Amino acid sequence: MTNEQIKEFTLRTTGANDSGLILVLFDIVKVYAGDAISAYMNQDDDAYLRSIRLAKKAHNELMACINPGDELGKKVLAIFRFIYGKLVSSEVKRAPQELDRCIGMLDNLRVGFEKLHSIDTSEPVMKNTHQVYAGLTYGKGTLNESMLGDTYNRGFKA
Repeated sequence: MTNEQIKEFTLRTTGANDSGLILVLFDIVKVYAGDAISAYMNQDDDAYLRSIRLAKKAHNELMACINPGDELGKKVLAIFRFIYGKLVSSEVKRAPQELDRCIGMLDNLRVGFEKLHSIDTSEPVMKNTHQVYAGLTYGKGTLNESMLGDTYNRGFKA
């Protein structure tokens, strides 16, 4: 994962509600699985294992978001467990065991969660965050981010 992707995920996380955070987790797992595949193709074992481990951690967080109490949650959790098993298998065998297929399954599941997110009107999970507005500057092709709000009045006062 590049620093630019990390900044993008951080920005998305600060303004996301519950369903938006689930979409961010989907994207993080997908990026780490893709990084693992490219590291395997480049024969970089350390980067491959690191990417698989990070994908497993993010996928665990994604599985924790699912309610196993209802019937649909059980079915989605079964698919997530299958994908997690493939991640573990890929780590143990040090080869991407059907990771492309798992990414496709995550993409298919993400469509349903996007629909849920479109009807979710809850407030963002994180409070006391700044709004970030990005716009093109006068520089050639550069993007400048600026924050609005009081930058000195954050957190707790002692």
